[in-house]
Amino acid sequence: MKPTKNKPYTYTLILPGMLLYAVFFLVPSLFGGVLSFANIGRFSFSDIRFTGWTNYMNVLTDDYLSAAIRNSFVFAFATTLLKVGIGTALAVFLNRRLRTTNYLRTVAFLPAVLSTVAVGVFFTSAMHPTNGMINRFLHAVGLGAIAPDWLTDPHLAIYSLVGIETWKWSGFTMAIVLAGLQSISKDYYESANLEGASEWQQFRSITFPLVLPYFNNALIVNLIGGLKVFDLVQAVTQGGPGSATEVFGTLVFKSFGSGRLGEGAAASILLSLIVIAITLPTWKLIARKEVEL
Repeated sequence: MKPTKNKPYTYTLILPGMLLYAVFFLVPSLFGGVLSFANIGRFSFSDIRFTGWTNYMNVLTDDYLSAAIRNSFVFAFATTLLKVGIGTALAVFLNRRLRTTNYLRTVAFLPAVLSTVAVGVFFTSAMHPTNGMINRFLHAVGLGAIAPDWLTDPHLAIYSLVGIETWKWSGFTMAIVLAGLQSISKDYYESANLEGASEWQQFRSITFPLVLPYFNNALIVNLIGGLKVFDLVQAVTQGGPGSATEVFGTLVFKSFGSGRLGEGAAASILLSLIVIAITLPTWKLIARKEVEL
């Protein structure tokens, strides 16, 4: 019996998705690309003028650009390393059968569902140099001499943001890696136990190779999120003190906020190119080493 053709039914499923994709991705992307080569009045499209590469040159010669690129890279690589490392460790630990496993998984994942703005407001208060909860605790235990200015020290502020980001999203990474761990058949471990393999040998030869696709996804998601961070920085430091925590996201925001729409669009395009240039080779490099289950 020949299968019936359901092309009209298939098109009714595909067309709405394609329409949404065009409206919410293709059209804004094309508009942003055109806008990056134009100069318009403050939120007025009546006198749009095409200026070629001028907006890109203005962005590349911006006084804050070097600080934004440096801070974006420091933030992205530091948070990715910490979130993936801590998340993987939590996933391995919470993959065991413990009486409190479900409770601990919930506690570890809970920060990921909190509003970033709410988290930023809380840590802005907790990290206040004099009245903050963290420094008050350090004073209470006799360590007041080492209580730092978490968010006002230009050399420390970016690393304070790294710590906040790591606390918020490590549980999300844990959930991704844990899903991979639970997809591995127990037969592999039973065979390894019969061969006398230690837990470290089992992790190195069985667990990590088989969970690598999930690890790769977690790595890329965190790397992209770190490179295009905006909300946390804006909620906590607004790029300060000075330009100590300025990132690409805040640079784009300030360009749009001051009415320089063309420069904001150009900065957004540059950010997208940087993200693609870093994450795509990284994903391909790790994907070559993946093992099929």
